[in-house]
Amino acid sequence: MVEKELFLNPNFNLEEAAKELNITKHLLSQYVNEVLGKSFSNLIKEYRIEKAKKLLETEKNLTLESLGYDSGFNSKSTFFTAFKKTTGLTPAEYQKSYSK
Repeated sequence: MVEKELFLNPNFNLEEAAKELNITKHLLSQYVNEVLGKSFSNLIKEYRIEKAKKLLETEKNLTLESLGYDSGFNSKSTFFTAFKKTTGLTPAEYQKSYSK
């Protein structure tokens, strides 16, 4: 799931992940909740934020909006909100702090 970066598909969901891993949705959900201590959607959001951080560090020619789409988010507002909640910074603030 991570190696293939399936989370970059904005429509990626628990059902698709379970199919990819060849296990039931219930088993995958239970594993993520109990072992990782988070919901599946939060797990995917974390992967997307990590991808966005890497892009912010390496891609200087992308707009912040397109960077969000390239990270698997399906809207600018969802991307900005999730990024700020996870990192404590807006994407622009993160990019600025990284480029110093």
